[in-house]
Amino acid sequence: MIPFWRWALLRLFRVRVRYTRHVTRSLATRPVILTCNHLSMLDGVLIALASPRPLVFAVNVNHAQRHPVTSRVLGAMSAIGLGRVVPVDSTRPVAARGLLQALHQGDSVMIFPEGRISPTGRPLEPMPGVDWLAGRAGVPVLSLRLRGSHRSRWFGKAGSEAWPRIWLRF
Repeated sequence: MIPFWRWALLRLFRVRVRYTRHVTRSLATRPVILTCNHLSMLDGVLIALASPRPLVFAVNVNHAQRHPVTSRVLGAMSAIGLGRVVPVDSTRPVAARGLLQALHQGDSVMIFPEGRISPTGRPLEPMPGVDWLAGRAGVPVLSLRLRGSHRSRWFGKAGSEAWPRIWLRF
């Protein structure tokens, strides 16, 4: 069960969350790698708010450290206990060691395997890092499904709605 303030923020963003027993049980009992389609700049925040436990988020180093707004939002998420961020650079695979270390310490990791935001809302080709990480850590990969956030005028690439309905399935 998530705290009331997180539930209220999800309602404010018009997010409907559906939890499957398999994913929530796996999250509660062992470290896992969660993957999700990437539709908008808001996706990580929504997943952090809805997650039954804090996650370690793999975030592109340009956004995690260099982007003035995103880096502050990610820092605030970490400060209020919604998880933490590991900056990754797709040109330097050694950066995935931080994610591997988090899995070995018992944390669950959240990755957007497409590596970028889909402009249309349709899934893009996944990057190969998730398979490598799962093989090295020996943990299962579970998929989340996000719909609707690409229509956001504020956070999507080509959105046209101010507050679209968003669905997130754990």
